[in-house]
Amino acid sequence: MATARKSAPKTKARTKTAAKRKTAARKAAPKKASTAKSEAKAAKPRAIAQPVIRRIWPLETDALRRHLCRLTREDRILRFGRPVTNRFIQTYVDRIDWFRDIVIGAVIDGEVKASGILTPIGWRLPLEGSAAVSVETDLQGYGLGSELTKRMLTIGRNRFMSRIYMLCLVKNERMYRIAEKFGGEVDRFRDETVEAQFDLSRPTVSTVTTEAVSEGLALGRTVVGRVPVIGALANGTHAA
Repeated sequence: MATARKSAPKTKARTKTAAKRKTAARKAAPKKASTAKSEAKAAKPRAIAQPVIRRIWPLETDALRRHLCRLTREDRILRFGRPVTNRFIQTYVDRIDWFRDIVIGAVIDGEVKASGILTPIGWRLPLEGSAAVSVETDLQGYGLGSELTKRMLTIGRNRFMSRIYMLCLVKNERMYRIAEKFGGEVDRFRDETVEAQFDLSRPTVSTVTTEAVSEGLALGRTVVGRVPVIGALANGTHAA
């Protein structure tokens, strides 16, 4: 009997300890849930300052070169079709014909973060053109590739280009989405390259006005300075 009486308090102590553990576990559960929510929020695309998309001029050659040199090895392969060195990029930029080629870019705080280069092919009307787009890693997924392509198609159309070609590698899925978005035809070749072909119609008052207004607004934003994020770049909406 005495032994039974002495063990009773120990049993009660064990019960209290188990109850405390359960209570602690219940209190910790909401913290885990909140942590999961915070991690989910962190996984969402961050808001970024909306770039100014405009023409890039010869005085900004160094800014364009810095942009291309910041591309990762994988992005350089997608842009040039193979790994390239900074020296290759320097030579490539030096060979741009600024009086004939059309270079546009997405500019943030004076730095080119994405670019599109449209090169006319031939000298007689109707012209054709070749285009290439590059977007730095931290700005991929915000629709800049699509916007630059759209601008180049409008610019090419206003310069009486009947067709624009874009070459890329088979694994460049973003290019497929962009080509599909703007009605391009995609052909695959044996050397693992893909050509997207965009057939253009003649320019109209609307297309000429669109280009002029876009450049005017870009000039105004460049003079005024950076503006807050808006649209898809503000809410993190992904696009090709």
